Amino acid sequence: MKLLEIFENMNYGPAPEASDNVDQWLIEHQEGFGLYINGQWIKAESKSHFNSCNPANGKPLAKIAQASKKQINLAVSAARAAQPSWQSIGGPARAKYLYAIARILQKRSRQLAVLETMDNGKPIRESRDIDIPLAIRHFYHHAGWAQLFESEFSDYEALGVVGQIIPWNFPLLMMAWKIAPAIAAGNCVVIKPAEYTSLTALMFAEILQEAGLPDGVVNIVTGDGEVGEQIVQHPDVNKIAFTGSTKVGKAIRRVTAGSGKKLTLELGGKSPFIVFDDADVDSAVEGLVDAIWFNQGQVCCAGSRLLVQESIAPIMIKKN
Repeated sequence: MKLLEIFENMNYGPAPEASDNVDQWLIEHQEGFGLYINGQWIKAESKSHFNSCNPANGKPLAKIAQASKKQINLAVSAARAAQPSWQSIGGPARAKYLYAIARILQKRSRQLAVLETMDNGKPIRESRDIDIPLAIRHFYHHAGWAQLFESEFSDYEALGVVGQIIPWNFPLLMMAWKIAPAIAAGNCVVIKPAEYTSLTALMFAEILQEAGLPDGVVNIVTGDGEVGEQIVQHPDVNKIAFTGSTKVGKAIRRVTAGSGKKLTLELGGKSPFIVFDDADVDSAVEGLVDAIWFNQGQVCCAGSRLLVQESIAPIMIKKN
């Protein structure tokens, strides 16, 4: 539209958070997404797909692939084959790829924010201003550490293949938390996003391709809990990193006991919010509300307990 026409009709331009671009991307994949293995898109076996829906209206957004055991084996094998050369290129070389990923995330940040909100249901303000910017910063941060790997971590070496399972509450941000430090240190990854919030992970796979990340360094497989179980039990996975429920975390601990696998578990907790009598009470109340209600309270470290010094307990209770 020409500038003169804009002044004459005063029509609004498209909002930065308009979904047109994302809608078009979803249309391009209306036949269903595949799995991202060894730098390639692999179709689901026997057309095994399930719907990912927009929680705001219940309408299907896309068809997500259910990975088979054979495809999990393929992903782990790809990661295993890629890992020696990925480690041997050194930290500064790995940093270049992490910087590239961060820059492309920035370039596609609006698209990712809209897709995250459509798939997860969180307000656009949170996905746009918190989740996506933090995901970008994590890749920049760990790119910096990769540059310093040989000088600052000379006594450390990569574990090998890391199996990662993430929940639905912070889909892309949680993926950044898991992938960035793992590949910065020379590991290769097989990651499973949450069953019903996989779309930003699949868009992220396109970003990996655009960044030229070597094949097999990051493999993204989708599906239900059976896919996660197969990753956990796979004999050629050196570490499991899981974020999710305490119940499932306990089950993973039992399965991996005695296997030699390294394990990181981030489970549901009862995080205390502590207030002493020298605190700014009004600020403390504001922080307390944010601690328990941020992301609708769907946070592993949500401030679900209040420990307050007795002398200011009445005023704290009143203000809350």
